[in-house]
This record gives sequence, structure tokens and C-alpha cells, in this order.
Amino acid sequence: MLRTVALAVVTGAAAALAALLFRALGLPLALILGGMAGGALIANLWAVMPGGRLVRRAGQMAVGLSIGALLDPSVLDVLLRMAPTMILVAVLANLAGALIARPAARLAGVDRTSALLCCLPAGLAEMATLAREIAADEQAVTLVHTLRVAIVITLIPLWLALTGHPAHGTAPAHPFVAADLTALLPLLGASLAIAWAATRLGVINAFVLTPMLLVLAVAATGLRIPPVPDIVLAPAEVAIGATLGLRLRLDRLGRLPRIALGGLVSGTVLFLVSFFLFVPLVGWGTGLDPLSSVLSAAPGGLGEMVASAGALGILAAPIACFQLSRTVITNLCVAPLVRWHVTRERQRAA
Repeated sequence: MLRTVALAVVTGAAAALAALLFRALGLPLALILGGMAGGALIANLWAVMPGGRLVRRAGQMAVGLSIGALLDPSVLDVLLRMAPTMILVAVLANLAGALIARPAARLAGVDRTSALLCCLPAGLAEMATLAREIAADEQAVTLVHTLRVAIVITLIPLWLALTGHPAHGTAPAHPFVAADLTALLPLLGASLAIAWAATRLGVINAFVLTPMLLVLAVAATGLRIPPVPDIVLAPAEVAIGATLGLRLRLDRLGRLPRIALGGLVSGTVLFLVSFFLFVPLVGWGTGLDPLSSVLSAAPGGLGEMVASAGALGILAAPIACFQLSRTVITNLCVAPLVRWHVTRERQRAA
């Protein structure tokens, strides 16, 4: 017990210090990147902090609540007009993942089904669960998805730094106001209960989406929702980065060098395809600015992309919808096809 507490404290301290260092250096997405670096450092030098999933979900709840507090019901009309582009980009992203899977299977040394689950642009948890269900290589799926999100989180700030692209400034400051807790805490509690139940029912990314939708629904009644203070939001961004860093362990990469190489190459290729093909499509179809288009089309995790939008001071609703559309289409349309194909092949073999 004492070791667990000490590990949690050291991991949290390392993630926070790295985030402060990255911010002092003026790096974009400093809190997320710093948290990832600090979490990975302790995970590799000492051990992996237990309870990473709970920490991640807490960070997602805070980020989702903060984004929901900035939304207006009128935004829904804009999002509905973007729906055809969202669906088109989601379909094309899945086709790109399927095309990349064949060479990725050879490079990583895994079967084609496992490579397909590695390359499909959906959530890690959903693809790893499907891999377990159909007896694919779950370990490879987990590693490749982790590497791809890390690549996206790293390449976007690199693009901003190299091009000098304006990041819209940072998000506006929100100081702590004790009176606001009377509105935020009940919303947080209700969001937690609903998200927990929704997750048990198989709803995707419930811990990000539930607070966003709940706050939007409350705001539609005319009630004022105060912004989430920075003293809560900043640790949430660090937590999301740190829990990603916990999965970047060198011992795992060393045990699976071909899979790691395949993950690095396929993740980079998928990001470049998204950047050069899908980002212009998003901008043309929706009128979103280049940075919002990049975050919308990037094959990263929904929580990471929404947190990145908040950190960069841009409206996260379109980004969340693009990321969610891709994940939903992958899980509701592509995943059943993969499951059916594997079942049919096994029946033939029997």
C-alpha cells in the first residue's frame, strides 16, 4: 500500500514538473505533452502507477465539463450542417486504415486481422476488446494504438512550432470561484453516474461525452453554467497526458520490436494521410480553420484531441463530433464486418 501511494505521488509529481517545464519552454500542448513525458519517465525508471484508467477518466470528465460549459445550443445547428463531411471523413479514414493494414501486417509480423484492428482509427479500448473477442493479437493492438496517439500528440505541436502557425492563443483564464461549486459539483456528480452506467452498456467515450451533453442540456434551459476553473482543468490535461505516458514502456517495445516498428510507421503514415488528404476536405466541407481541421481529422484519441482543443483555445465541439463520428462508424459498421469475416473463415477451416 505504501509503495502504491509513493508511486502515485512520484508519477504525479514527475508529470506536473515536466508539464511546467514544457510550458516554460513555450511548447504547444505543454501540459499534455509534459504529462506524457513525466508519466513515461516514471513508468520506465520505476514502475507503472496503478489506477491509470481512473485517473484518465477523471481527467476526461473535467475536460468534458469545461468544453460543455463553453458551448451554446446554437452550435448544434452548425454541427448538423457539418454532418455529411463528418461521415465522409470517417468512412475514408477507415478505408485508409484498411489499406495500410496489409503492409503493416508484413512489417509488424502479425496476421492481417490483428493488423487491421491495429490500423482502424477507433478507440484503443474498443479495438483491444474486439481483438480479445476474436482471438487476435490484443497486445499488438494495444501497443500500436498507443503509439499512434503518442505520434499524433507529438506531431501536432511540432507542426505548430515549425510552421509558426498561430495556435489561437491559449484558452481564457478561469479563476477559482467558490460559489461556482454549487453548480459544477452536482453536474459533475450526475455526469459521473451517467457515464459509469453508459460505459457498462457499451457507450463509447462516455466519460468525455456525458458531461459535455449534460451541460449543454442544462444550458438550453437558460441556466448559467460557470466555467471550470484552471486549478481543475490544468491537472486534468496533465492527467490525460500522464496516463498515455504510462503505456509507453520501453520493455514492451523491446519485447515486440517488429510490432513497435510497424506501429510507428503505420501511425505516422495514417497521420500524414489524414493531414494531407482529410484536413483539406474538412476545411473545404465545413469552413473550419486549419488547426481545427487538423484536430478533427487526426487519428488520435477523442479525449486527447478534445483536451488539445481546449489547451489551444479553440472550440472543441466540431473536433469532438468528428472524432466521435469516426469512432462510432468504426465500431458500429466496420467492427461487425471484421467479426463476421473471422467467424466465416473459422467455419470454413473447421
